[in-house]
Amino acid sequence: MVSRILTITPNPSLDVSGFVTQLKPNEKTYVTDEARAPGGNAINVARILRRLGVPVVASGFLGGSVGNEVALLLDEEQVPRDFIKCQESTRINITVSNNRDHQQTRLSFPGPHVSRSEIQKLVALIAKHRGVKFLVVGGSLPQQFHIDDLNKLIERAQNAKMAVVVDSPGNILKRLKIDRLLLIKPNLDEFQALTNSRAKSISAVKKIAKKYLKKSAYVCVSSVEGGALLVSDSGAYFGRIPSIRIRSTVGAGDSMVAGMVAQVSSGNLDAADILRWGLAASAATLSKAGTTLGEARQIKRFYKRIKISEV
Repeated sequence: MVSRILTITPNPSLDVSGFVTQLKPNEKTYVTDEARAPGGNAINVARILRRLGVPVVASGFLGGSVGNEVALLLDEEQVPRDFIKCQESTRINITVSNNRDHQQTRLSFPGPHVSRSEIQKLVALIAKHRGVKFLVVGGSLPQQFHIDDLNKLIERAQNAKMAVVVDSPGNILKRLKIDRLLLIKPNLDEFQALTNSRAKSISAVKKIAKKYLKKSAYVCVSSVEGGALLVSDSGAYFGRIPSIRIRSTVGAGDSMVAGMVAQVSSGNLDAADILRWGLAASAATLSKAGTTLGEARQIKRFYKRIKISEV
């Protein structure tokens, strides 16, 4: 039976996206096909998990009318939620895609200031969800939410016997003082920031990633030689998605985390297969335009086309 999962996005967003034929500095540009979606790394993980039929609850901070819209959008996708209300407004992020070359302009804002009492409520939320076996924490941190707060949140979850996944930028991973994580998934740039290295090749990334197995049971690094590398005590595995038309990169990494977490939470500990599902979820989202995430049927279809090799 699949264990219940809690995702915490400290700094959610309302993702507003659209399409243009070109962008010119200092000129008004008309955007078409506006779309609005709930955003933030761990929120996207929850959305994919829900599509895969995995029991999940999304949490974090939400505030203002923008936060209310994020909540309503999650309700529309039938993603269960339990957010802490904050006084300042949830941020809006903007993604504009060029119809001609599919290049994207992405504007990410810092987010609200959160108070000490609001932070304490989020940390205390862990006790409310003691039946949860897995916690996914993802994304950037809002203003006044410090790395010590994140350390405390994760420590509280681990004391409650939750296996913790962290999907955050390299500068956050680097300052975490927590060991015994289940999974971290930096991309190559984030991995280099985390490890103070210039590793680029599969062999170089593998060598360094193995040293981080003391910190995390699985270390997955994406964007390595056009694919992704997953390192665990059982071995190191590499895979690539099939050749597809990439229409957007928004949410692809989050989808990959969701695909892998879905497998581990169901009891599948085959590292090669975990990576295969992660890449399938990533490919499904990469094939979608704007900020749209992949669907379960697409993930299952891509899964059959992905090959994994031990390295």
